[in-house]
Amino acid sequence: MDPNLFAIDWEQTGEVLTTIVVLAFFVERALALIFESEWYLHKLSPLHIKELIAFILSLVICVMWKIDALSVILHGDRMTFIGEAMSAAVVSGGSKASLKLFRDIMGIENGQAKVARQAADARFKSKLVPASGAQSTPAEPAT
Repeated sequence: MDPNLFAIDWEQTGEVLTTIVVLAFFVERALALIFESEWYLHKLSPLHIKELIAFILSLVICVMWKIDALSVILHGDRMTFIGEAMSAAVVSGGSKASLKLFRDIMGIENGQAKVARQAADARFKSKLVPASGAQSTPAEPAT
């Protein structure tokens, strides 16, 4: 195959990327109902399954609506499950990026989620910093 025949259609690529961004916002906002609920924060948050749930939902969406960004961008002759799974991974990862956009840049966050995040941050930091006054001293050599 002649490598000069390979070309990216930038208009089509822009449409695919726009679709991924919009889907990421939909997934993130839809899952916010679950992830920001008191039930999730107290029962499931310690299990760290948020990313897995986001990926599974994104995969269902991409498979049902045949969203295969790789096949579209690379001019594949058909949609593939691998392409749909890769698209789902980007959408679910994008939902994490949109969460960062909402929370860190725009300052929009649910009150319960903010309290839980701050508590988790405090627990993490307390594991990193030794208790005050507890300085380690070298052991005395045995004589």
